[in-house]
Amino acid sequence: MNVKEFAVFADRIKTAFPKDYILSTKEQLDWWYELLGDIPFPAAMAALKKYALSNKFPPTISELRTYAADLMENRIPDADEAWGEVNKAIRRYGYMNEAAALDNFSDPVRRAVENIGWQNICQSPYEQVNTLKAQFRGAYEAEYRRSLEIHKMPERLKLEQSEIVTKAALPMKERSNE
Repeated sequence: MNVKEFAVFADRIKTAFPKDYILSTKEQLDWWYELLGDIPFPAAMAALKKYALSNKFPPTISELRTYAADLMENRIPDADEAWGEVNKAIRRYGYMNEAAALDNFSDPVRRAVENIGWQNICQSPYEQVNTLKAQFRGAYEAEYRRSLEIHKMPERLKLEQSEIVTKAALPMKERSNE
């Protein structure tokens, strides 16, 4: 959204939560725009409306990003939905076509499946399904939390983070004893 659209968006937040003095300073407005400005205006407004209708306290940046991501269909499936994806893939690809099954999954589901092992999942006896599901849930929830944090990040921040990681990975020069 552009600056004018963000001004409308900020005004709606203030209108929805008038007692909280949210976004009352220029610094707050600048910070919120930096972290929410990449969201398209219609998605941001829809997220705010959805949030305001179901919450009595003002939103955080994180909550608005999550609502907007859900509305833009960039939602990360919860553990039960992910387990359903795994079961569909087992029926569709079987244990022999592991590569195609893994390619079909979103990143957090794929990493959780790789953690447990596709062959282990496919060849587990029926009596152990509940145990297997619990193992998957544990592996998936860690991946879900990591993916959710990345998912909610603005693209600009993702680029900044990758630059920091790249710079940190460069070997440091050793000082020569002079």
